[in-house]
Amino acid sequence: MSITKIEKTLRLEHQNLRAIVPQRKTIDAQDYNVEDFKPSGNNLLDEWRIKRLSEYLTYKFPMWKRTGLKSISLPNVLPYKGLESLDIDGLNLLESLDFEGADRKFVLLADVFSSSGDYVTVKDDTTLIVNDITQYDNMLIDVRSGELNLVRIVEKPFFVGNLRVKVRKGAKFNLYNLYLGSKDDSLLISNVFIDVEDNSKTVVKDFYFGGKINAGYVSVRISGENAYADVRPYYLGSRKTIIDILYLMRFYKPNSYGNVDAKGVLSDESKVVFRGIMDIISGAKEVEAHQSNHATLVSLKAKVEAIPSLMVDENDVVASHAASSSPIDENMVFYLMSRGIPREDAQKMIVRGVFETLKDELKRYNLEGVVENALNGVLG
Repeated sequence: MSITKIEKTLRLEHQNLRAIVPQRKTIDAQDYNVEDFKPSGNNLLDEWRIKRLSEYLTYKFPMWKRTGLKSISLPNVLPYKGLESLDIDGLNLLESLDFEGADRKFVLLADVFSSSGDYVTVKDDTTLIVNDITQYDNMLIDVRSGELNLVRIVEKPFFVGNLRVKVRKGAKFNLYNLYLGSKDDSLLISNVFIDVEDNSKTVVKDFYFGGKINAGYVSVRISGENAYADVRPYYLGSRKTIIDILYLMRFYKPNSYGNVDAKGVLSDESKVVFRGIMDIISGAKEVEAHQSNHATLVSLKAKVEAIPSLMVDENDVVASHAASSSPIDENMVFYLMSRGIPREDAQKMIVRGVFETLKDELKRYNLEGVVENALNGVLG
């Protein structure tokens, strides 16, 4: 199967059969129009943005029953910033990395109206820490060689953003996304699309905390052989936060490895919706694909919806998926109490342990306090 121009979340056709798609429910909201378009000063880019704007205006915003998204209030449009340095090579790359995202409307929104972002090409070992992210962000990265370490810190009351990354042959990419809702009514929607080539290595660590709706979409397109992709989402729910995350890996070529391992803790009346899709295309022989999610519940009112999916069109593969949720392990609590640790402290230690690996890795960037502060806010 060839790579499609727009990478869809679900493949709706199989041989001569086509799935029936339910009608998309929408929101009637005050939306932007052509008068809100802000030129970038780059004619090549603006021609592309105008096409995106035309498509954007054909959609209404989605109604998401799973998150309770029933209305949306858009902020005023800021002057354009994002991909001003785009050249013809960058434009071709951008068009090759088109995708559906959490919803097409939100992808187009950030493409057209971004007020932060950048076009980055990497040829040598590089570390980038990005925290100057605004309400709409659009970033395009071409990792041509070497290793890129990228940390993105999103702490906003309202955020819609796109990140597109091409990991070239033999290159390495390490990504940390920290999504922090700054207010109880924050809306955060992130769309990430990564395309990986032969012999490349990609590692992604995400952390979701806070806000009313904290939604993340990550798609990894494995278009090369002998590629390695390891994706590990972490989530910490409190109050009435709804964390809605979808992780997709699609394998087009043989002899590659992919893993999605999600874990987190839910307290109060928080909720996580985890959807994982491992999609192995016919011809992607000797692929190894694994997916799992485990939620620790520290409240009787916390909820988990886990929807793991395997789509396999090839016989010669290894694939698995798993999902579980449970309260704190009483055997672990008993063990710690037998060592003289009070019960409440033992429970807190176990919860903190879920995030210990992530915290240790963030020490390299002096950012372990982000996770620690979130834990302190939940556990006291």
